[in-house]
Amino acid sequence: MPAPVRMPTGSAVAISQGDPRGVGPELLLRVAADGALRPDDLVFADPAVLAERARTVPAPWAAAGWTALRPLLAPGCVDGWGQFAALRSAVDAVLAAAPGTLALVTAPIDKAAARAEGLAYPGHTEYLAARAGVQDFAMCMVGPVLRVVLATIHLPLREVPIRLQSADVARAGRLVAKMLREDYGIARPRIGVLGLNPHAGEKGLLGDEEITIIAPAIEALRRELVDVEIGGPLPADGAFPAHAKGRWDALVAMYHDQGLAPFKLLHFHDGVNATLGLPFRRTSPDHGTAMDIAGTGSVDPSSMHAAIALARGVGT
Repeated sequence: MPAPVRMPTGSAVAISQGDPRGVGPELLLRVAADGALRPDDLVFADPAVLAERARTVPAPWAAAGWTALRPLLAPGCVDGWGQFAALRSAVDAVLAAAPGTLALVTAPIDKAAARAEGLAYPGHTEYLAARAGVQDFAMCMVGPVLRVVLATIHLPLREVPIRLQSADVARAGRLVAKMLREDYGIARPRIGVLGLNPHAGEKGLLGDEEITIIAPAIEALRRELVDVEIGGPLPADGAFPAHAKGRWDALVAMYHDQGLAPFKLLHFHDGVNATLGLPFRRTSPDHGTAMDIAGTGSVDPSSMHAAIALARGVGT
């Protein structure tokens, strides 16, 4: 796989705390203690939660992180801020900034709890696209080896074959091709498009979505993107090893776990979730709230470090 090039670098990031009951506050403390934040960054978080974690987390970096975070807390932060309130304020700051000057990094949220707070979307990705007013967007997982973009995002599995459309596949392919060209300097990207069914449908024996939905999207992409190699529909179980060996620059997966399960097997600690199609950079660590280890100081900050670096334009 071609080595990534240095991408255009933003001057600062806005970071939302994620669920205050999860590992988000600890991640903020850790990256601040590690020197990953800059004086012009903005942190949208509950100061009371951060102060409590700094006091109780059994790790020497916790107190140092709180000292480094305090001057970065966005004005107006008050005790009791929920995860969605912090996210909403961080997005407001990014949208108000001059284009390209402020990127967004989101710590993990609890989707059910965020919905109870007023988040009327399945997750960060859909909410951010709605706030930015864009229709063409995609969730893309980026790691040092694998890059996977999703044709559908947060859908129940039983709804995927019903709601999947050729336009979804084509949109994901188009957006990841743009990312590969502009952010990674790959003049002729090679993109593998996965099938939906086992063995990519086995020529209709195991399902016909490859014939009726995915193949037409591939042909449309080939006509539109003449400088991009588009392969597929590919059996997913063989496409990921081929991608890891360098055959493809990215893969288009049809649904959430088809793409994320193999991605996280390889990149659980260094992968990044990036949203394509927004007018600003947005990244997030590729793991969840991890409430079972919150407060223990054992969270691995590698993915958060990678998310911040990629938001600045210097990452994976």
